[in-house]
Amino acid sequence: MRGFLIALTFFTRLPLPSPKVEVTSEEFALSYRYYPLVGLVIGLILWLLAKGLSPFFPPLALGALLLVVELMLTGGLHLDGFMDSMDGLLSARSPERILEIMKDSRVGAHASMALAGLLLLKFSLLASLTPSQFAILLIMPMLSRWVFQIGIVAFPYARTQGLGKGIHDTTHWIPFLIAGAAVLGVSYLLAGFAGLITWGVCVIAVTLWASRISSLLGGLTGDLYGAIIELSEVVCLLAAFPLLR
Repeated sequence: MRGFLIALTFFTRLPLPSPKVEVTSEEFALSYRYYPLVGLVIGLILWLLAKGLSPFFPPLALGALLLVVELMLTGGLHLDGFMDSMDGLLSARSPERILEIMKDSRVGAHASMALAGLLLLKFSLLASLTPSQFAILLIMPMLSRWVFQIGIVAFPYARTQGLGKGIHDTTHWIPFLIAGAAVLGVSYLLAGFAGLITWGVCVIAVTLWASRISSLLGGLTGDLYGAIIELSEVVCLLAAFPLLR
């Protein structure tokens, strides 16, 4: 339970009581096992919001509300990593320079363009959901917070230190695979065949993208982990939407 609360505190901005005992770096690193469960909590909030407001608001307004609420729930944590990653990757510089750009906290033109494209695509997909398709709101954040761990367990870390370094060093295949099987089962229960296909598409997409970036940079970083979470949410919506119609 403590590990789950640590993960929930880190990944969300929900008003939770502070831990009575200071969180150690080891406890924080091991809390990765609860990340999909944190995603399910986020998804449940989005699902309840969609169910409750869909009779009163038009699809465009509801899509905007869902997007804004998700940003509020996460505090834009993963978007920050996405923007830093896009600033570096789209710069077409050397691997060393890309890593330097990603570490720079300033927002560049590449990050701004990528952010606009990501949010526009995500908003349009959310606004296009019908009540019969709302189950994907439960799957999307849960699946993305598991599938990004492919980048952790299967690829090296590109830096000698960083926030993601501890997670990378403590994440192991067996807990990852067990969590993946649980996510697959929940996805099937919620969306049937569409849930299975979405799970598979996200796994393939993340593996290919992480492999390409790792071969370029010699590994992944914490910013790239956040970017994978954001991108996999959009991939999840894109893969599931035609099957849920």
